[in-house]
Amino acid sequence: MRAMKFRGQSGRAYPFTRVAPNSPWARTAGVALFAAQGPFGWRVVKLTSLRGRLHDVQPIWAFADAERYGARAVFILHEADLAARTNAMRDLEAGLSPVCATEIEPVALAA
Repeated sequence: MRAMKFRGQSGRAYPFTRVAPNSPWARTAGVALFAAQGPFGWRVVKLTSLRGRLHDVQPIWAFADAERYGARAVFILHEADLAARTNAMRDLEAGLSPVCATEIEPVALAA
């Protein structure tokens, strides 16, 4: 496993760990980043939230979708807090411009 840092629009560096695509990475809570090796480094294809549930198939489907665009690498940011995970995804999506944009619902505030 290799550690990589990806920077969001804010300039903050998020530490990701590269894992094997066939390992049980979908069971951890955090953010998954799917990337393809390009001529000048990694090309970010898709970001998805990992809820840390045992039989959660949504991250697997997200990786299958990213594979259609050439993603072969899986990077994991371990983050258990939902608010921090959502903020990290927003920051990373704004800064990295992934090929497949993830739709994040806005946070509902009480009026």
